[in-house]
Amino acid sequence: MVLAAATIAWCSPLLGQWRVGAEVGAARFWGSSEETSGGGTSIRPYRPTTFGLGLERQTSQYAVGLQLHYAESSLGLEGPEGAVLAEGAFTIVSISPELAVRIATLGPGNQLRLHAGPLFEIWNLIERDARTRVGAQGSVTLDVPLGGRLDGVVLGGVAVTPSPFEEGELDLGAGAPTYDLRTLWCRRFAVGLRYRL
Repeated sequence: MVLAAATIAWCSPLLGQWRVGAEVGAARFWGSSEETSGGGTSIRPYRPTTFGLGLERQTSQYAVGLQLHYAESSLGLEGPEGAVLAEGAFTIVSISPELAVRIATLGPGNQLRLHAGPLFEIWNLIERDARTRVGAQGSVTLDVPLGGRLDGVVLGGVAVTPSPFEEGELDLGAGAPTYDLRTLWCRRFAVGLRYRL
């Protein structure tokens, strides 16, 4: 039923309304790698600022859309006593087609919506080949009318992909700690604007 409603929202000129948007946010990662000796350290992307553009077709309850995100991230060696950073290690480009459904209305015009869909990412690591990762993402947004065709959006979400590193890439040689790869988890918070065409 949800898929059928999303198809109608995308295809019907009578039921759907296009929205374009932009957002800025912050991402926090965990997972990615773990020291094999149990020392509690991990090597992972470190706290990038994210920038996004989106296009969606929305009905009163359902929407389908496409979100694009870009981030530049440091590489962090994190442990119990803090973190050591190498700045500018990653650039990340993300593409996420998604389905959204309104789950509540809060006051006059405010909408709480649930989003979910696949996630396709291209990770560019300095002096290494680019690599592609495929995962999944979900988020909750609060849409607040600001007047006219403009809405404000507050978003909280989570995503999961395989580690951005390749097997053996974190092997630093004799005497250095070794790391096993782990699933990469990301939580994200963002604010943005949406404009109804």
